[in-house]
Amino acid sequence: MMLSNMLRAPCGHRRRPAAGFTLVELLITVAVLSFLLALAVPAFRSFMQNDQQWVQQNTLVLSLNAARSEAIKQDVAGGVQVCSSTDGATCTNTPWAQGWIVLPSVNPVNPLLPATPLQVIGALPTGTTLTEVNNNFSVTFLSNGAVNTPVAFRMCDVRGATQARYSQVTSMGRVLSSPTPGQDLSSPAVALVCP
Repeated sequence: MMLSNMLRAPCGHRRRPAAGFTLVELLITVAVLSFLLALAVPAFRSFMQNDQQWVQQNTLVLSLNAARSEAIKQDVAGGVQVCSSTDGATCTNTPWAQGWIVLPSVNPVNPLLPATPLQVIGALPTGTTLTEVNNNFSVTFLSNGAVNTPVAFRMCDVRGATQARYSQVTSMGRVLSSPTPGQDLSSPAVALVCP
């Protein structure tokens, strides 16, 4: 009798349930997390693609604006050129997606030396195309801020024409970008076409 009393827990003490999750609770948690991830991953990927393309378009716009500003500042007859370039030193008349440079017509430090690029932009990521709609490989900003010929750019990625971006330079040198993906700046807007 004494032995059985010793094995029993003292009065008022109960066994505590084991801490942690039950198998059912764990399975429900995993199912909810899987559902949330299935919703979040595509949205995050789309967000990253939009952000990357926005950065690429703004890099082009900044290069064009930098060239215009430099042309006005230098006030030289040849102006400042933005041109496609694969080597980062000279205009190479290659597709814009392979990179571009901002190149003054004369060296601003020493006119006797060859001009060096003011800006060098490398190739765009694989799957991204940048096309000038009239197949121009350069645009020159003159000392009054105008351009030798107006240009328009269409940037496409793997998502196609509905997400394409459009930028243009007017004859007066103003750089504009369409706020709506997949459309140009005309009125009414025209849907873009990707290569």
